[in-house]
Amino acid sequence: MHKIMAKGDAIVVSELTKKYCGQVALNAVSFSIEKGSVVGLIGPNGAGKSSILKILAGIIAGTSGDVIINGCSVAENVMQAKRYVSFMPENNPLPDHLRVGEYLRFRAELKGVSTKKIRQSTEKVMRQCDLYYEARYRMIKTLSKGYRQRVGIADAMLGNSEIVILDEPTIGLDPHQIIGVRKIIDANKGTRTILLSSHILSELETVCDNFIIINRGRIVVTGSLDQLSNNVQGKNMFCAKIGGDEQTIRKNFQGVQIIEFKRSLCNEEYVIKFEAADEAYRLLLLKISSNRELFVKKIGYVECSLEEIFLNSTRRCRDQDNADDL
Repeated sequence: MHKIMAKGDAIVVSELTKKYCGQVALNAVSFSIEKGSVVGLIGPNGAGKSSILKILAGIIAGTSGDVIINGCSVAENVMQAKRYVSFMPENNPLPDHLRVGEYLRFRAELKGVSTKKIRQSTEKVMRQCDLYYEARYRMIKTLSKGYRQRVGIADAMLGNSEIVILDEPTIGLDPHQIIGVRKIIDANKGTRTILLSSHILSELETVCDNFIIINRGRIVVTGSLDQLSNNVQGKNMFCAKIGGDEQTIRKNFQGVQIIEFKRSLCNEEYVIKFEAADEAYRLLLLKISSNRELFVKKIGYVECSLEEIFLNSTRRCRDQDNADDL
């Protein structure tokens, strides 16, 4: 059965289930990823992240459900679907007997890079991953963990794969190298779809447009950081920093529920945290932006950190499971 892929979706996962020896690793998982976006896949150890990534890459098959890559069903035509995907696994297997440059040229050939462009393509990714001057002639067996990770990232970025999947790409990298990986991802944003899995949540928060949180083989929540923050808080929470007279500010904030109103260290400047429905928030913006007695320095959603969202979401999932067991 062919499923219709929504316009703009690079990946559509529908009711995907995976069992290992009768044990359920993925339980009817469904989500979609828009073309050109950078998405973070997050979950505790054993949540099912690696199973999802390997199924998307065509390395293992799901037990039931379907995965569509650029309109191609992985279940029906895995070889065609794999042509769209470049995958770097967490434990990145590399041949010890090859030099870095030799390995990447070999991989470029396997990925269908034209003979005329192999040298150019491999040099480009080696420069991006800081391998060109320091490691291109070195034997892979002599490389540190950090260098091996960089070789894996360079391999994933080779060729014209429209979808790049990176499983724990920054493990073993120092802060400078992590910034380099961030730059590579930013450079490919919009032209490639990138799916990242990592336990370094601060890094995902920096580079990702959207997030998928999984726990115990089920999707807990998906969305942007703003959407996840509101999901965790259960309401629209906002924060404003406004200069002006206190009474004038309070008068303009009638119609929203003020949670906190305090004077900042700066004279005649106030920090207001408040709840508001979407329509009330829009009316508030119109009022304060047109009031010449007020100086709006900042206003917007109160964002939870990705770590807070992750801990809260997975805790709720665990509590729900425990309640269902009673």
